[in-house]
Amino acid sequence: MPTTWKPIVIFFALTILLLALIPILSVLTGATMDFDAAATSATEKTGIEQTSNLLIVIRLAFAEPSLWLLILGSSVPSIAALIVCGWTRRPRLQQLLTRFKPIASDILWSQAIGAYALLFILIPLCLFAVYALRSAIPGGAEYAQAEGIFGPALLVALLTSAFLDQGGILEELGWRGYAQSAIQTNLTSPLTAALLIGLAWGLWHVPRDVAGAVIGRLGLLRYLFLYLPAFIAGTVTTSIIAAYFMNRTGGSLIPAIMVHGLTNDATGLSGIANLNMALTPYHQVTRCLPFLILSIALIALSGRQLGRRTNRCQAPDMRARIDR
Repeated sequence: MPTTWKPIVIFFALTILLLALIPILSVLTGATMDFDAAATSATEKTGIEQTSNLLIVIRLAFAEPSLWLLILGSSVPSIAALIVCGWTRRPRLQQLLTRFKPIASDILWSQAIGAYALLFILIPLCLFAVYALRSAIPGGAEYAQAEGIFGPALLVALLTSAFLDQGGILEELGWRGYAQSAIQTNLTSPLTAALLIGLAWGLWHVPRDVAGAVIGRLGLLRYLFLYLPAFIAGTVTTSIIAAYFMNRTGGSLIPAIMVHGLTNDATGLSGIANLNMALTPYHQVTRCLPFLILSIALIALSGRQLGRRTNRCQAPDMRARIDR
């Protein structure tokens, strides 16, 4: 793994530079950057409702090719990680990809199962807390929960959100698989790494907001001083939670994918929101608060190590090492 910040800085720079290629490709191919309109068009053609389910997004992209740019844009962090690893060979690509194992070889199965079970309980509970908060605090809009999701349907919906979310699958190899692991192994503590990545992750969405006219909808001042800080608070708290459960399994990427997918809440446990509702500071603040409490509790429980065991031998398949 890197012993200096140089590869990390290059990784973060690549996430921005590669993202900047999306508008260029849009111009060259004639594809639209209005992905909401493209998804609506694809739904009209196919009858398939848009969700964050990657399989659904791919099916819609065959009907509306502009959505391939959306998929490519979501893949940028992982592409950046693969480029840096291929260039520095720290870690080797094979080592990076072993993070898709559900647990490290030196982690007890009982510990890993407990971590996965806790994750699968706490995130939905936080989403229910978000809904309760929105019901208790007036915000100018009424949130309704999805109908018919309780019982067996809820389990299916949660599993789908956890393992098939577009952002979780396409982004996490970069954010947690490479960056979190590299920074916390040789450069600073897991907590500091999670805070840094959460901030970078939030700011990484700003070009999307520019291209998607989010700033135009909200106004520059409202976006900069209300919406963006609340949104970044959400990415930071999610980053802390994802790092904790990743470390509890010895560095596996699977918990990070699950946290990312579940917090995106395709099931509507926190309340179904249309685009106008989602693009409000109220929506972002209420969405963040329960997860902020959870992240503080995890920090109180595990300290700056966020679940990482520092007194065990490094496992070559999941722990970082320097290739000599």
